[in-house]
Amino acid sequence: MKENITGIVLGTIKHSDKHNVTSIYTRERGRMAFLTPAGASRSSRQTIARLQPMSIIEAQANISPTRDIHNLTSIVPKSIWRTIYYDPLKSTVALFISEFLSRLLREAPAEARLWDFIFKSIRVLDATENRTAAANFHITFLISMSYMMGIQPDLSDYREGMEFDMKSGIMVYPFNIISPNSLRIDSQRARFLPMLTRINYANARHFHFSGKERSEIIDGILKYYGLHFPGSDNLKSLDILKEIFK
Repeated sequence: MKENITGIVLGTIKHSDKHNVTSIYTRERGRMAFLTPAGASRSSRQTIARLQPMSIIEAQANISPTRDIHNLTSIVPKSIWRTIYYDPLKSTVALFISEFLSRLLREAPAEARLWDFIFKSIRVLDATENRTAAANFHITFLISMSYMMGIQPDLSDYREGMEFDMKSGIMVYPFNIISPNSLRIDSQRARFLPMLTRINYANARHFHFSGKERSEIIDGILKYYGLHFPGSDNLKSLDILKEIFK
């Protein structure tokens, strides 16, 4: 069955000498896997170039209900990014985001609202000229994504001296044992959470973090995601991200 799809490319892995398998989060059907060319011909190289991580494409898909891997034809870019693949900082952030989404959206069904959010976020990254906003993009994205995924922290009861229980997603007093200490953010660090959860794409340029602070923040956020979506926190691209933000 042939269908027109619009998708966000999450990543590609080698399948054979002639084919790759490309994971795409489609607006119409959710996450899907497609067999794509891996050869050195001109048409293969063009297809590979159009299927870089975080590319937005429109294509015709040959979908078989009895198969897990489908075929793509007539691939064309829906949006052409001006800076993401040419700016070292942005390309590193995009690589991190694509790996994170690939882990998070393992079996994600179609959800137009989520797809639109990711698409608009990538567009923001590409258009951002302020270096501080670009450096904070991954933090802003993950915090915003927590609302989309239904795991946003509930800080409504925060009072000085409280800790953040990552498993339950709420503020607690140290003596109120809900989860082990290893799953809690102590009161000294938890006091920064209300400020951190206010970050968004419009104000991200006003948040100034050191390399160490960014590293600690992203480690904490990924640990939080990993508790709620197992496997979404152990990212290979994290070390590269930390290196560029030293």
